[in-house]
Amino acid sequence: MISSASVPSLYRKHAVIRLQTETGTYALKPFIKSSLQRVSTVKQITSAAGNVRHLMNSGYLHMPSWLPANSGKLWVLDRGRPFYVTAWIEGRPMETAQDFEQLGLALAALHAIPPGKVDLKRSPALEQIRLWKTKDSSFRKTMARLHPKGKHRRWIETYGKACTSLSERAWSELASPDSVRLIQDEAARPSFVHNDVTMPNVILSGDGRLYIIDWDRIRLGSAYIDTARAIKNTTQFNPEFIQSFLTGYEKHRPLSKAARKTIAAVYALPLEVWSAFRFPSGAGSRQMLRTINQTWEQRVKAVEFMDAWVGLGK
Repeated sequence: MISSASVPSLYRKHAVIRLQTETGTYALKPFIKSSLQRVSTVKQITSAAGNVRHLMNSGYLHMPSWLPANSGKLWVLDRGRPFYVTAWIEGRPMETAQDFEQLGLALAALHAIPPGKVDLKRSPALEQIRLWKTKDSSFRKTMARLHPKGKHRRWIETYGKACTSLSERAWSELASPDSVRLIQDEAARPSFVHNDVTMPNVILSGDGRLYIIDWDRIRLGSAYIDTARAIKNTTQFNPEFIQSFLTGYEKHRPLSKAARKTIAAVYALPLEVWSAFRFPSGAGSRQMLRTINQTWEQRVKAVEFMDAWVGLGK
C-alpha cells in the first residue's frame, strides 16, 4: 500500500477508505448493517456477499466486483466489523437524459438475472407495503396531534390533505386485482434488488460505463418497488429524466400495464413526508419539509407524468 484516505458520503464521515497501492486504487468499504433485518451483521454480509457473487458469476456489468480475501470470502472481519474491497471507480455523476437511460438499462439487467433457488417465507412487496401503511398511519396521527399546537400548522394546512390523498390513491391502486395478482406472482419469482439506488451511488466511468456502487442492501425483493424508489431517488422529479430511465428499463425488461400501475403507485407515496414527521422537531426534519415545500410543484408534475405513462401501457 502506498497511501490511504477516508472519504465521506452525504450521510457518513467515514463512508469508504481509498487505498492507493502498487497494483491500483481500491475502495475499502465498511459493511453497513440494516436495522430492518433481525439478523446479525455477519449473517447480513454473508447473505449480501453470496448475492454479489451470484451477480459476478452471471456477468453483471454495472457493479464493481468485490475482491476475494485470502480465505476466498468476499469480505473480512476486523474487530467485529465486516469490510469488503472493490476497485475504485473514478468518474462523474449522472447529468444527461442518456445517463438516465443507461441507469434504466442497468437496473432492468439486474432485475432480469435469475436468482436460482428461492426460499422466501414472505412476499417482499407485501412486507414493504405493510411497513409503509404503518408509517402512513403514524404520519396522520402525528399531523393531527401537531396541528392544534401550531407546530408545522402552515405546512400541514398547505400539504397535509394532498399527502393523504396521494397515499389513499396509491393504496387503492395497490389493492386492485391486477396489482395484487402481480405482487403475489412476484413473491414466487423475486428479483435481485439493490435497495439504495441514489445519485451518489451511480457513477459514469471514464470509458462511459455506468456503475452502481454500495451493494450492502442487495437481496431478493420486488423489482417494482426497487424501480419506483430508484426513479424517485435519482431523477429529481424531471419528466425528461424519468422518461429516459423508463425507456432504458423497458428496452431490456418491458413492463405490463399492471406493472406500470404498481410502479406509479409506489412512486406517488409521500415517503419523505412520513420520514420528516417521524421526528418533526428535529433540524433534519424541518429541512426536509422546507425542501418538499420548494419542490412540491415538480413532485406533483412528476406524479402526473407517471400517471400518463401508465395510460400508455398494454
